Amino acid sequence: MILSFKKEFKQPILDGTKIHSIREDRYNRWKEGMIIHMATGLRTKDYKQFHEGICKSIQQIEIIRVSDYWNETIVRVDGRQLDLTEIQKLAWNDGFTNLIHFWMWFNRGFVGKIIHWTDFKY
Repeated sequence: MILSFKKEFKQPILDGTKIHSIREDRYNRWKEGMIIHMATGLRTKDYKQFHEGICKSIQQIEIIRVSDYWNETIVRVDGRQLDLTEIQKLAWNDGFTNLIHFWMWFNRGFVGKIIHWTDFKY
């Protein structure tokens, strides 16, 4: 299945610093063992698949914005609340250069999945 990425995430994926992707999965389509076609420019003439991987595992993620302050945001993976160090690692592993960019991206809270193409888990 295709995973579309913004161009800025291509190099971190190829470098191995972005090791998963956090996505909505309303229809529960992502499963372990699926082939991941990583691409940019989905549904445009600029479509380009740049990498292929295997979905090694799926984890549930929930980001709860308690207030506008980042230190009051709760992040749970598979029901377990992460501490600040783990949240920082999650942000880096998802391709964000810092935690502020992660908080800005998920500024309204979020419920979805972490799609892993490595053996790493939280």
